[in-house]
Amino acid sequence: MARFRTVHTEGADIAYDVEGQGPLLLLVVGGNGDASRYVPLSALLAEDYTVVRYDRRASWRSSGNTEVDLDMAQQGRDAAAIIRALGSEKALVFGNSGGANIAIKLTEDHPELVKGLVAHEPAVIGILPDADHWNRFMAEVYELFIEQGPGPAMRKFAESLVGFDAPSAAPGDQGGNMAHFMRYEYLSIGKYVPNLDSIRQSGVPVITAAGTLSAEAYYARTARVMAEKLGGRYVEMKGNHLAFVIDPPTFAAELQSILQQF
Repeated sequence: MARFRTVHTEGADIAYDVEGQGPLLLLVVGGNGDASRYVPLSALLAEDYTVVRYDRRASWRSSGNTEVDLDMAQQGRDAAAIIRALGSEKALVFGNSGGANIAIKLTEDHPELVKGLVAHEPAVIGILPDADHWNRFMAEVYELFIEQGPGPAMRKFAESLVGFDAPSAAPGDQGGNMAHFMRYEYLSIGKYVPNLDSIRQSGVPVITAAGTLSAEAYYARTARVMAEKLGGRYVEMKGNHLAFVIDPPTFAAELQSILQQF
């Protein structure tokens, strides 16, 4: 059974759940900031790991200022505070999409706390050769949100998705916090460009991954480009951007195989 805890850091109480026994594994969630998205995956991984999932600052059970733009460095510090609160020297870290961006930022700023990083389809647009195109697309989505609200903005965002049967399966279209994500987090996460030289020099092992169904989606290409720039490993997994939600048993088995390489 998962154990609920909080850690107080920088004026906020960050809520997190811990379950299982074994090496510490931190799961970092992206759009919507809600740890419940990882519940099925966490339960499967808890057989071999101490799995931690958390609600990001100002999201769901976690407190914090809900009317300020997301600060990527602070997001990294929040994740670091959880690792320290658990008394662990280092953690294995997994993140998907915008959560992968935050996991990368954690690794960039606090490499001493990361035993190994798995970045699944990170939304690090800035490392792509066609970054300008995707930055313009991101700006269009945000403008649409400001003018017409989260529904039309997410429908526009869905145009960038690959490997989904229906727009309703869109990443981030998972609950009532979407307006907050679009207004305060979407651009900050998407504009983050990691210092890959710093990460490489830190010596932290990084494995990037993308689903076969994601094909040439920008968020799958980022995984391949990042691996190339880091001189690291890229792994192709089954499914699409939300494979860990759609087919948790398959995703958990594949992720465990990757984690065993650290």
